[in-house]
Amino acid sequence: MASIKHDLLTIHYEWMESDKPDAEDTVILIHGLGLDIYSWDYAVPYLRKNYHIMRYDLRGHGASDAGSGVGTMNLLRDDLLLLLTELDIKSYHIIGHGLGGFSGVYLASEKAPGLKSLVLMSVPLHYPKNLGNKVTDERKKAVIGQQTMINLGEQLKNNAFHLPTEEKKYILMNAFKKVSPAVYFDIFHIDNLKSGIERLRQITVPILLLSGAEDAMFPPELSSASLNFNTNARHYTVPDASFMIQMDQPQVMTQWIHNFIQKNDQDKWTNTYDDNYQESLTAEMYTEIRGILQKTQNSASPVNNLQVNMMNGFNAHINGERILKGWGQRKAKQLLAYLVLQPSTTREELCDVFWPEVDLETAKNRLRVSLHHLKQLLTVNTTEKKTHLLVTEREHVFLQAKVQSDLLHYRKAVKMAHRLESITEKTDEYKRLLREEKENIIPGFFEDWFLDQRTGIENEWADMALFLVDLYEKQNDVQNAVHYLKIALKYHNDAYTLQERLDRLEGRMA
Repeated sequence: MASIKHDLLTIHYEWMESDKPDAEDTVILIHGLGLDIYSWDYAVPYLRKNYHIMRYDLRGHGASDAGSGVGTMNLLRDDLLLLLTELDIKSYHIIGHGLGGFSGVYLASEKAPGLKSLVLMSVPLHYPKNLGNKVTDERKKAVIGQQTMINLGEQLKNNAFHLPTEEKKYILMNAFKKVSPAVYFDIFHIDNLKSGIERLRQITVPILLLSGAEDAMFPPELSSASLNFNTNARHYTVPDASFMIQMDQPQVMTQWIHNFIQKNDQDKWTNTYDDNYQESLTAEMYTEIRGILQKTQNSASPVNNLQVNMMNGFNAHINGERILKGWGQRKAKQLLAYLVLQPSTTREELCDVFWPEVDLETAKNRLRVSLHHLKQLLTVNTTEKKTHLLVTEREHVFLQAKVQSDLLHYRKAVKMAHRLESITEKTDEYKRLLREEKENIIPGFFEDWFLDQRTGIENEWADMALFLVDLYEKQNDVQNAVHYLKIALKYHNDAYTLQERLDRLEGRMA
């Protein structure tokens, strides 16, 4: 066992050489919230056959200090980066469990060098806010007045495993008694999770999602829904396993992970079908299932076209005719935009996004009124009948139309540009896409969810701009390099380093 000290923080870790003499890659094992490095003991012997292993205790867990900062996901990501840098790990795969996996999600979304794939086990990439707050409150009640999370461990120890044993329960309980409620609930709250899906969208390395078939807290349906947000992701359900997959089924888990990594190395994880196919498949699948459930599907009915633009100001058209009135009332504009971007949405999700400041019952009442108003706006009247493009079920809300949007089209174009192999074609496409760059993309939307969408696009602009900067600097085209570096500087996190680079390039122009 070893540790790394950084400022007032000590991080406990373990490095293990692979049993395979010519092993090149390392797997980084990140345990779940409340646990420690020993939660991986059952899986280590199998993983070690093919990989070097680095596992560590999250801050405030096991033998690692809590540090002085609040346990945000950014801070956990920084701890992981520190370990990778200090241990000089250059080629690696991340295997993250539970909420600990979010540090891997954050790192992967920022395109960390050396990361080859991401495996997420029982990681709640999206969790309804109101339900999440309820779970948080229940867990807080379990440890009121306590110095450790041992009481919560007592509640969870039987359900965390498919077949609990005394040894498994001891490992869990021994970890939970070392974690304070302050550390635990700094991390265990919905605000830390709200950017999970948007981060997932930005990841370009292959992703494997693993769920335990018997996991009641984070069931397989929770992970499989995430496949809609990244075409590089695959989801497998591990039989006879609950939340602690690595202890219930260590051999099956490690074999599946190894097969996944091998396929990635050999095939470079190319998709047989393009995004058009996958998007169409998802949309049509949801439409047909809902039609069967409602018994209202009518193949003879004409398809209505709904065009919703929002990148340069909001406007909506049904079958080519613009809807001019009613958008400034009852969050109609915001609800429609969200439904365009999120084709499968629940009422609870809409309450989380648009009325987070009120209790669930009040939010549901407001949503009911707003949906009624939006439904009237999205109505097609013909001589034969009246057709509503907005369908409101008991739990789900969705649009029944052929939906198009400038933002959807733009995001798809960006994704396709990233996949271009020709440098010339990629350069031309990046330059075309960056012509859309402006200070206020998606104007008029101020909810956090839309701000996350804006941030996601701005991150794409920064990445594309830096690609062009590198290209033009190699070609000694300083003028173009400066132009695109100024764009990157607006949106990139490392503004200080980019400013230094800009100053150097402008000095060459003088």
